[in-house]
Amino acid sequence: MAQRWKEDRLEKIKGDFKEYQNFIFTDYRGLNVEQITSLRTGLREKEVEYHVVKNRLAKRAFDALGYSDADRFLTDPTAIAYFNVDISDVCKVLVDFTKETSLSMKGGLVEGGVITEEDIRNIAMLPSRQSLIGKTVLLLNSPINGLASVLGSVITKFLLTLKAVEASKN
Repeated sequence: MAQRWKEDRLEKIKGDFKEYQNFIFTDYRGLNVEQITSLRTGLREKEVEYHVVKNRLAKRAFDALGYSDADRFLTDPTAIAYFNVDISDVCKVLVDFTKETSLSMKGGLVEGGVITEEDIRNIAMLPSRQSLIGKTVLLLNSPINGLASVLGSVITKFLLTLKAVEASKN
């Protein structure tokens, strides 16, 4: 009975992990229920799943999915944030939470590559993808706005000159 439960649980974890490409591993020791709930809520708003998973089951699930690098993070109590959204948003939430609580980050697997805690902190300092896209559009639009402004002022000066010529002939 217990063996069947473990097998079912392993299949559920594998199914959950299979849907995601990015994983950040954290050590949640010292957090109380209220803090973990607050963290989960903040991450859920960013479309991130955050769960405490038994290391042995997580290792087996990651190994079955071909993520052999996950073993290095699955020591001590571990909670895993898994997601398919912009990593900078997720890193910001986690880094901000580490400033207020005892949460610590172990590292992660992002699109098949390994990242360290330092990488996570550096990513958190970057602007979000949406912000970078907005800035790029603004920069691309800037020369067009400048051209429109210059052409508008040339036409305005031309019209003012015509008005002055008309006024001088009258």
